[in-house]
Order: sequence, then C-alpha cells, then structure tokens
Amino acid sequence: MEYTESLTNYKRNRTDEVGIGNVKIGGGNDIAVQTMCNTTTDDVEKTVAQIIDVVKTTNCKIVRVTVPSMKDVDALRTIHEKINGQCALVADVHFNAAIAFECAKIVEKVRVNPGNFGHHSLPCLTDDEFKAEGKLLEDTFRDFLKVCREHGTAVRIGTNHGSLSKRILNRYGDTPEGMVGSVMEFLRVAKAEYFRDVAISLKSSNPTVAIRAARLMVRTMKDEGMDYCLHLGVTEAGEGDDGRIKSASGICPLLNDGIGDTIRVSLTEDPKFEIQPAEEIVAYRNYIAGAAKLPEIPFFYDPYHYNRRKSFAVGNVGGDNPAAVAIVVDSKIMFADDSKRLEHKDIKTLYVNENSNFDAFNIDNETVIIAEPQNRNKTAAMRLIFYQLTSRNIQNPVLLKPDGGERDERFKKFAAAAECAGVFVDGFGDGVCLESGDDAVAATELVFKILQISRLRITETEYVSCPGCGRTMYDLQGTVKRVKEATRKYRNVKIAVMGCIVNGPGEMADADFGYVGEGRGKISLYKAGEVVKRGIPEQNAVDELVKLIDNSK
Repeated sequence: MEYTESLTNYKRNRTDEVGIGNVKIGGGNDIAVQTMCNTTTDDVEKTVAQIIDVVKTTNCKIVRVTVPSMKDVDALRTIHEKINGQCALVADVHFNAAIAFECAKIVEKVRVNPGNFGHHSLPCLTDDEFKAEGKLLEDTFRDFLKVCREHGTAVRIGTNHGSLSKRILNRYGDTPEGMVGSVMEFLRVAKAEYFRDVAISLKSSNPTVAIRAARLMVRTMKDEGMDYCLHLGVTEAGEGDDGRIKSASGICPLLNDGIGDTIRVSLTEDPKFEIQPAEEIVAYRNYIAGAAKLPEIPFFYDPYHYNRRKSFAVGNVGGDNPAAVAIVVDSKIMFADDSKRLEHKDIKTLYVNENSNFDAFNIDNETVIIAEPQNRNKTAAMRLIFYQLTSRNIQNPVLLKPDGGERDERFKKFAAAAECAGVFVDGFGDGVCLESGDDAVAATELVFKILQISRLRITETEYVSCPGCGRTMYDLQGTVKRVKEATRKYRNVKIAVMGCIVNGPGEMADADFGYVGEGRGKISLYKAGEVVKRGIPEQNAVDELVKLIDNSK
C-alpha cells in the first residue's frame, strides 16, 4: 500500500482524532498550527507572558515548552495553572524518561523523542542486544502510556533526523528508514495498549529527508493497520524569507498529498512570528485541494528513494550538467552561471502542460522541454507530465516552470519553491525556469534558492539554525544575524547555528561547520560533525568560527 491514494488529485489521508485538552487534531479537523516558547522554562513569568502573547495575537492554540530537568517540572505546573486553559500546553522532554512521567500528570500533551527515551547501557551491536534494548524501551514506554491514560494526556512521538539513538544508527544508519523504525517501535506499543491519543513527527533540517521520512512513515503505518496523525515541520529552518521558503518546501508537498494534521514553521524568531507563515501554508493546501480534477496515474517511480530521471544534455541543460537556472526576459530564455550573470543561449524549447498531446509533437534531440502546468496543483500536474514523458521514453531535459497557468498571488513568496520541491524530491526536472517579471535579479535569486533547498545546486553559504527554546543559554537570534554577516563571503559552505546539544550535533552532521550552545554563555565549535573547541565565551565565538573556517581552507 502506498503513502497516498492519488498522485494527481488531492485526497486527505485518514487519521485518528487526537484530543489535546480541548483542542482536536487529526480525523476530519482542520490543520492545526503550533509553536514553541524560546524562554527559559524556570522563568515562569516570562514564559507565561510569551504564551499569552501568542494566544491573544494569533489563532494558535497549541504551545510547547521544554522541560530539561526535574526542577523545571514545578515551573511547568505553575505555568499550566497561570495560563488557565487558554491553550493546550505541550511539554517537550529529552533524555530523562522520569521527567516525561511527571509532565504527563500536568499538561495536555507530552512530546518524547524515541532517540533518547529510556536509554540503557547495551551497545546493541548484535541482534540479541538490539532486541533486549528494544524490550526495555517498550516496557518503559508502556508504563508511560499508563500514566498518560490515567491523566487524559496525549503523546507526541517526535523523532528528528539528527537525534536517532546509536542503537538505531547501528542498524539503519542516519536515514528515513531509521527514523521510521525508531517511531514504529513506540507505535506498536501504543497499538497493543489501545492508546490512540498519539501524534507522530519525523523532522529534518533537510526538506527532502523530511518528505521521504513522512511518506515512508504513512506507508508503514498503513501496512500495519495504523492511522496515527502526523505533525509536520522542517527543523532548524532559519529565519526571514529563507526560513519560510525552506519550511514550505518541506511541508507543502506533504500536505498537498493529503499527509499532515498539524504543522509548525520552526523559525529563529519569536514564537508568534511562526504562526502567520504556518497559516499561509495551510491556506495554500486548501487552495490546492480545490484544484480541477486531473487523470489518475499509477506510481511510475519510487517515492521513498531518490533516483534522478535520466536525460540527455541539450547545451548546458540536462545530462550531467548542474541543475539549470533559466529566466524568461522579454520572451527570451536567459541562463545564469554560478556568478548569477544572465546570458542568452540559443536553445530550442517546447512548452508543454498537463493537457498536451505528446503524441502530436515531433520532439527532436535538440529540444529542451519546459513544463508549465495550467492546473493550480502544479506538483500533481508536473507528475502527470513526467508520466507522459516516461511512458513514451522521452528523455529530453525538462525545466520546471511553476509560475504559469492558474495561480493565487497570496502564495507568491513560497509557492514556486514548494511546487518544485515536490517534483525534485522524486528525481524529476533538470532545472527551473521563471518569468523575470519586473525584476530579473530577484527571479534569478529565487531559482538559485529553490535549487539550493532541493540540494541540486549549492552556490551560496547555507545556514541551518534552530528556533531556540528553554535549553538555549545564549542570544541565538542575535548570533544568527552576526554569523551570517561575518560569513556571507564564503561560497559553498554549510554553517549550523544550534541552541543546544539535543539535536545540534546530529542535525548539523552534514554541515561543514557548527556553532552549538553548551551552557550559559558558552559555545562549542564543530568541523565536519566533530567538536574542535569547547567552552568559548559567547562574545568571542563568532570570531573564532571565522578563524576556524579561514584556517580550514
């Protein structure tokens, strides 16, 4: 059974309804948006003020707070009393299962991470050790669910690409399969205990990993008769338009396939600023759901693993060339090199859409195909186009042009990126083509951004930064801005700025350099996933990061 009923028409995946206090998610309920406090949880007044501000200024009704230690449990209790049911409060717990047991007696929902829940000392290198550790985890989680049932508390089983346990890493590697395997061990316990108030999440700072993991998760649940609801998001998305576009690129392709019951746009900004982009993403999903019906097509590719469609080269497009950046200026197609300079190349092109009769075309080997869907569901329409090409063994290079046909200007900032991401993740497309409009430079920048997010053409410094929470003991938002200012001069470098060690080292595993909080005002620097310097005072750490990058050249 596949992860979605249709590749070309919106059909929402059926899930169980989950009660988080008075808030309902899953089932037939609207997609819920949520956020997380970035205050220190033991600062009760500041945390309560932030929650109330979110609730009063937005439509958000689910707010999460971190509970890093037992001393924060008392603070959590007071926070819960002071907000007095104005929203559903979620406790975020890592490393210490005992804290999760206590939080379950207080709040409406507890998030636990299977990657660090109930650890023991077994190395788990043999099948017997793997099973023994699994049994210990199951027993601990079963006892936890009993407490949750007694207090009417929902559970989120939330795994991150960067925080899989060594046990899972030994067996699956740092893969979507490992993320799914980690979650499934806990879901099987929940199913055996008839505990249905469960939401799950599989997040990554890489949108393509998040998409594949969620698809595989849904398929695996379907195969085992489960319908638990999903929370979607891209971790460490960053800030500003970059963070919003990156989040949309990981969330929209899933929502548009009917997957997802609640979302968070994780930005390195104040929590209330996460709500508007999340609501825009939900509104975009609703817009897509109303698209005109397209013909149904079979699964003609593997949606769980990346296999790039084979194409031959026409000029600098297709074949082994980097993904192309094309801009239409005054009806002429201009191509950009890595310096972002536009140049006209005399290449033969053929525009097609989902309604085209491909049998009527005489497509020679000198033609670049430009896929320009007319349907409002661009991703689905482009799938249909690639199905037509594949079934006819047409291997000409194809540029995705998502800005034609039926569109809604409300979603202009992120729609093109989200639509392309939903196609690129399946290995289709040799580049992107956009209209220049009145700003060819901005259009060029957007195409490069789309390709970078999809990991098809890395030309700029890439930043991964988490939203921050009560575990962050330094000025994260200000630091991200300073790091960007100091490092924009570098090209093809990936830099991670992380609040703490929970997901930091793992999520930045593929980063060239990492800046991670290790305590109050102290920073550790990483290179290629390995720590190289610890205990750097916050005021000196950005300069030390720059020195590390310079000395590594």
